[in-house]
Parts: sequence; C-alpha cells; structure tokens
Amino acid sequence: MLSGILNEIGVAVLAFDFRGCGDTGYPLGRMLCSSEWVEDLTNAVSFICSFSGIDKGRVCLIGESMGASVAILSAALDMRVKCTIALSPIANGYEWVRQNWIENKGIKEFELFLEELSEDKKREAIYGQSNLLKMPDALAYKKRYLDLIEEIRKVFDDRNFTYYIQYSSVSSIMQMKPIEAVNAISPRPLLLLAGKKDGIVPWGKNSLKLYENAGEVKKIVAFDSGDHGLLAEPTRPGAIKEITGWLDRYLIKA
Repeated sequence: MLSGILNEIGVAVLAFDFRGCGDTGYPLGRMLCSSEWVEDLTNAVSFICSFSGIDKGRVCLIGESMGASVAILSAALDMRVKCTIALSPIANGYEWVRQNWIENKGIKEFELFLEELSEDKKREAIYGQSNLLKMPDALAYKKRYLDLIEEIRKVFDDRNFTYYIQYSSVSSIMQMKPIEAVNAISPRPLLLLAGKKDGIVPWGKNSLKLYENAGEVKKIVAFDSGDHGLLAEPTRPGAIKEITGWLDRYLIKA
C-alpha cells in the first residue's frame, strides 16, 4: 500500500471514503464529485490538521483518477495545501464524458444520453431522487474496460465497487472543470503523473492540458507503459519513486 511506503519516509497519511463510496453510509451511487467530494476533501484536511502531531504547514493532497481531479479543485481553493500530486486526472468532465460517448457509441447516442440526464433532473426536482444506471451505460468506456468492470463486479460487493450510479453523479462529473482551477495552485508545487496507454483518461487531453494550464512550480511524468492505474505494475515502482521524491523535496525538506 502507498500509505505504508509514505509512513516509512515520515509522512502521516489519512485515507478516507468520499460520500457515496465505501462505508460512508451515504446512498450508494450518489457521488457528487464536483461539489460534495471537494467539500469532503476540505473537511478531511481540517480533520487531519486537528491532531497535535501533524505539521499544519506541510499538507499534501494525493489523488488518482476522479480523486486526482478533486485534489486539484480542492488545492486551488485551500491555501493550507502546500503541494499536490495528481495521478491520471480528468481535466474537463464534460469533454471527457462527451469524448467517450462519441468515440465509443456515437454523437447521436450522446445527444440521447444528454436528454436522459435532463429528464432525470426534472424527476429529481419533483421526487427528490435521481435514478440509477449502470456505470458502463453512463461513461461509455472502450470495450476492454467494460469487460474489466464486469469482472471486478464479480469479485467485490457494492460497498467496495460501485456498479450502479445516479444520473446526478454523471451530471456532477460533467460540471467538474479542474482545467479552469489548476493555475490557482501556483506557486505551490504540482506533480502530474499519467500513462501514455491510458484508454480511460487519455493523458494528452487531460494531464498534459492540466500541465500546460498550471503555473509554476510543476512537473509532469508520462509513463510509456502506463495505463490508467499507475500504482499497479508495471508503472508502480516509477510512480512511487516520483511521489516520494516530490514529497521529499517539497514537503519533508521544505
């Protein structure tokens, strides 16, 4: 686990579940990443800073995928965050969802899906509840990732792997725009890690765009053999080396 490695170099770690994930007790599938998740992460910083043994001047956010995007949004707003590390982040939620749909299902299907989202907003306003749909039907991944989702579903229960999500969760993703917030992190250091073989969040349209829009201090590392999950083989050793090196330079020795 990454947390154990970070503990070994003297970094305290708080890992938690966002609302709608894991053991939060929040309705499963309701994952409002552009609003509630940002609030959750800000509250997590407040919580960890309440401990007497924590150096409040050395707080870093580390996130992966959607969590990486939330880390960027939170760091842009919270000056307590001194450095940020984002693995495989989404730059623009709307463009990411749109691109997946157009590439894998077509523009007509995407337009029909937008109508479904609009109808669900009306239902939620009337009945107070957003409807559920399967994650593969919501995010329109490439087939190899859809097959992987089905395999993961067989192994994990609903609390450990969210298979059904609310339409409101997709709407929240589409409202998320780290690309517009990333420059506000500067001059605090930002490390972006990406995989050149990532078929879920293509690095050139996401991590690279975030890097280009970020101010100094910044660094991007794109692994030639990297897929979406950079803390898995074969990129795990390289990703950990970059993370620990960044923390050593900007958090531990700062």
